[in-house]
Amino acid sequence: MLLLICCIALPIFALFGIYLPSLASYNRLFGSHVTMAYDQATFEGMHTQVLVVWGQMNKTFVDYDFATTYNTPWYWEQNYENSLAANRDYFGSLVDRLNQTIKEKEQILAGNKTLLVPYTTWYQQTLEGFRNESKREGGLDWAINGAWFLSFAPTAYWLGWWFWPLECVLVVVAAIAFVWSFSG
Repeated sequence: MLLLICCIALPIFALFGIYLPSLASYNRLFGSHVTMAYDQATFEGMHTQVLVVWGQMNKTFVDYDFATTYNTPWYWEQNYENSLAANRDYFGSLVDRLNQTIKEKEQILAGNKTLLVPYTTWYQQTLEGFRNESKREGGLDWAINGAWFLSFAPTAYWLGWWFWPLECVLVVVAAIAFVWSFSG
């Protein structure tokens, strides 16, 4: 019976006591702002949210070497594209592109630049292009996500790797224990 209780209690504790609180912390710092950046209806709104994520990255990882802080624990995947340095450089280029697009929008509205398509079409296509670009390669926070979990919530990181397989094993063990307790 103790085995049955452990098989039920351990996954519940792992999920509600470790993983979900860590995920909530991550979302308060980064995840919600990433979602907000995707969902913005203006270039300025997206720009603001990207700057929040970038600023949070710089504050959170202030004592870390971005070139050697990775989103993965596996040495064979620890390269520039999986580093905070790559995420930082990406933010820099994205903010530059957003700034240029905002200037271009202002020039169009002031009548200093003409478009071959209607303004609303240009605006929506350009904004959708930013959204698509921001979701490419794992999203705005592709390196921050793994790096944050590995640095600040490693137990939650590893729960993602073994929680569901362990849960399946525990359910089978619990079922066997339950049946066995009534058969004897």
